[in-house]
Amino acid sequence: MDLVELLQQAQRLTNETKMDTEMPRVERTISQVLQATQELHSRVTQTGTNDLQAHILLGSKGVDLPILSQKLESLSARKSFEPLDPVTDTDVQGYLKNERENAILSVIEETNRSIFEAVERQKWRCVYAEWGEEKEVLLNALVGPRPGIFPELQRQTVRTTMADNPQPYSRLLDDIQKQYAERIKAYNEANIQGTHRENLVATFAKLSEKFDDEHVQEMWGVLEYMADVTPMVRSTDPIHTRQTAPQFVQQARTYLERRYKTYMNSVVQKNLLVAARGGVPNTYNLVSSYVGVNFYQPRSLVGLEDISEGKPLWPLIYYSLRSGDLGAAIQFLKEAGVCPDLLKLMMLQKRGDTETPTSKIETSLKLDYNNKLRICNDPYKKAVFAIVLTCDPHDGHVELMRTIDDFLWLQLSILRLNENRHYDIEQLTYPGLQSLILDKYGENYFNAREKAPLYFQVLALTGQFESAIEFLSRTEANRAHAVHMAIALNELCMLGTPSSVQAPLLSCEPDDPAPMKRLNLVRLIVMYAKCFELTDTAQALQYYYLLRNFKDPKGGNVMLNCVCDLLVENSDDQMLALVFGHEDQTDPGHLFGGIFSEFTNLDCDQYTLAGKVGDELAERSNFESAIRLYFIAGQLDKALRLACSLISQVVHQQQRPGSLRERLCDVITRLDRALAVRKTDLESHILTTYTMLTQLMRFFNLVHAGQPRLASDVLAKNRLIPANTAEVDECVGNLKRMGPDIIRVLPDVMLAAMDIIYDEYVKTKGNARQASEYEEEASNEALEAILRHLRGRAKALTNMAASVPYRMPNQTNQRLVQLEILMH
Repeated sequence: MDLVELLQQAQRLTNETKMDTEMPRVERTISQVLQATQELHSRVTQTGTNDLQAHILLGSKGVDLPILSQKLESLSARKSFEPLDPVTDTDVQGYLKNERENAILSVIEETNRSIFEAVERQKWRCVYAEWGEEKEVLLNALVGPRPGIFPELQRQTVRTTMADNPQPYSRLLDDIQKQYAERIKAYNEANIQGTHRENLVATFAKLSEKFDDEHVQEMWGVLEYMADVTPMVRSTDPIHTRQTAPQFVQQARTYLERRYKTYMNSVVQKNLLVAARGGVPNTYNLVSSYVGVNFYQPRSLVGLEDISEGKPLWPLIYYSLRSGDLGAAIQFLKEAGVCPDLLKLMMLQKRGDTETPTSKIETSLKLDYNNKLRICNDPYKKAVFAIVLTCDPHDGHVELMRTIDDFLWLQLSILRLNENRHYDIEQLTYPGLQSLILDKYGENYFNAREKAPLYFQVLALTGQFESAIEFLSRTEANRAHAVHMAIALNELCMLGTPSSVQAPLLSCEPDDPAPMKRLNLVRLIVMYAKCFELTDTAQALQYYYLLRNFKDPKGGNVMLNCVCDLLVENSDDQMLALVFGHEDQTDPGHLFGGIFSEFTNLDCDQYTLAGKVGDELAERSNFESAIRLYFIAGQLDKALRLACSLISQVVHQQQRPGSLRERLCDVITRLDRALAVRKTDLESHILTTYTMLTQLMRFFNLVHAGQPRLASDVLAKNRLIPANTAEVDECVGNLKRMGPDIIRVLPDVMLAAMDIIYDEYVKTKGNARQASEYEEEASNEALEAILRHLRGRAKALTNMAASVPYRMPNQTNQRLVQLEILMH
C-alpha cells in the first residue's frame, strides 16, 4: 500500500467520524495521544494482573473461572421479581370493588364513632343528673346554722304566696260537680237496692242541658248517639267488639247526616223565596230546595254536568246522600235517566241485597271512574261515584269539604267494612280512618288546645272513646265531664280498660288493634276524687264504690284500697266517725251510722275494712291510730299487741298533759272495759304481758307521785323483783315466760326499785343517828336489822341483773353496783 492510498483511507475515516452537531471537534497532538495510550495500557495491564491472580487462586481450589463467569452471566433476576400473570393497566371492576369496600368501612367507622359519642354524652348526662339529685338530697338534709354562728347576719322577711301552715290539697265541689255527684249517688243507691238502673249516658246528656254550655251539650249529644247501640256484656272486650261491629260506623254517619239535614233546613228557612219549597215535607223536596238556593246564580253552574231546569243533577244526588236518604238519590237519578249501572247498584244497596253479584257492575263503574271521572270537572259527580263504589280514599274532594263534618262523613261513607275483599287495593278501613285522625292529623291539625270540643267529637265519632276522654281530662274545665263520660261508658260495658289497674292513664295491650288505646278508669276516678275526699268524703266514697269490680295485682278490691288509703292518711276521730259511725252504748262493739254501712252489697263490711286499715297503719308504725281501728274491727288481740309495744316505750316516763303516756291511759281504760266482756279468744302470753305492763305503769305512777312504799308493794305483789337473794331464781324464771316488752322495761324497773331501796336506806340510817342522839331508849339493833334487810334487797337486785339471760345496759349495771356499795 503506498502513501497515497493510506492518505485516502485516513480522509475517508475522518469523514465518517464527523457528527452533525454544533459541538466543536477535539484535536489532540501526538504527545497527548501518546500520553492517553500509556494510561490506557497501564489500566489494562493492572486488570489483567488481577484476573491472573484470581485464576491462580480459584484454580488451586479446583474452580474453573471462565465456566463460572459464563454461569453467572446466564443468571437473571428479572423473572424472580416480576408477576407471573400480566396485570392490565386499567382494572375497572377491581377499582369499583375497592371503592365500595372503602365506602362501607368508612360508614361503619363513622357510625361507630357517632354511637360511641352519643353513648358517652348520655352517660355523662345521667351521671350529672344523679349527682344533681344527690347534691339536692344532701343540701335538703343539712341542718340550718344556730343563731349564734352568724350574729352579724341580717335576716330579711321575704313575702310568699305559700301558706304558713299548708293544708292537704282539697276543695269543695262546684255546682256542676255537685249535680254529677247527686246522679252518681242516686245511681249507686239503685244498684244497692237492686232496682232498675238508668242509662248514665242519657242521664248525663239530659243533665248537660242545665249547664248553659253549648259545647258540653254537643259532646254529650255525640256520646249519647254513639252509645245508642246494642247493649254489650262484660264478658266481651269492648275494643275488639267496637272494631268489628259496623254499627258504630253507621251511628257516626247517621249522626252527621241528621246534623247536616238540620243545617239544610235552617238554610232553606232563611231563603224561602229562593228555595220555593213545596210539596210533601221530605228529604227529596228539602234537597231540591237547598240546591236551588246554593245554585241560584248562573255562574255557580259552571263546570257541572247534567243540568236540568236550572238544577244540576249530581249536587242533588250528593246532598241526598249527605242527608242520609239513598231513596231520594235514586229518585233523582231515575228522573235524569243517566248512568243505568250506577242506578242499579244503588238500588241493590238500598234493598240490602247481598245475594245478587255486583262485582261486574262495580268493576265496570270503577273503570269508568278511573278513565273518565278522575279528570271530570264536576266534583259532585266524582264524589257520588266514590261514595257508592267506596273507592279512591286518596282523593280529598276538597271542593266539597267546607267543614270537618263533611270530611268525616265522606271518610265514613267510603269505608270498606268487608275485610275479605282484598282485591280492592284502594280501600279505607276503620282502623285506617282512626289512625288518620289520631296519628297523621293529630291535635295540632285540629288546633285541639283551643277547640277541645271539636277534637273530642271527631275522636268519638271514629270510635276512639278512650283517647277522646283522656284528651278531655287534661284541662281543668273539662275534667269533670271527662270523668263522668268514662263512668257512663264503663257502666254500659263500652269502655276499654287495661288489665292492670297500675297501668298509665292511656295505654294499649299487645293484642289491641292499632291505634286503639285503653283508659285506666281507676286512675282517672282516683285522681278526680282525691281533690275533694277530705271536704266531701261522702261523695268521694260514692265514686270509689264504682270501682268495686276492679282488682289490684294482689287480688284485692280496689274500692277497699281507695277507702283504706283515705283512712290511713286521715285517721282522726272525726273521719273514723264519718266513715264507720258511732259505737252503740247499749251494745259495745256494735257501730251504727257511718257512710260505709250504706254499701250493703259488698263482699266485706265495715269491720273488715277497719281491720284492713288497722293492718296498714300498723305497717306504717302508726300504732295509736291502728289501735283505734282494731277496736272498731273487734280485733282485741292485735290491739293488745300494739298497746304493749307502745306502753313499753313510755311506761317509765313521767306523765305530762297531752303526752303519749297520757293518751295510752285512755287506751288502757278502754281495753280493760273490753277485756271484762271477753277474754277467751286471746292468747295467754299476750294477756299476761299486757297485765304486767299495766301494773308497771301503776308502779311508775306511784314512784313519780312520791309514794315509794305503795310502789314497792306493787312490785312485791307481781313477783317481778326479788325481795331477797332466795327469790332471784324464781323471778328470773318468771321473766323467761314473759314477752320482750317486759324485758325492754326491766332495766328501768330495777333502777327505780334500787333508788327506792337506797332512799329508804339513807332515810333509815339518818333516823338511826337521830335516835342515838335524842332518843337513848330506842333499840339500835332493830334499826340495824332493817338496814341489813335493805342491803339484802339491793344484793338480790344486783344478783338478778347478773343472772338474767339478757344483756343489761352497762349504765344500769354500774348504777346498781354503785348504789349497793354505797349501802355498806
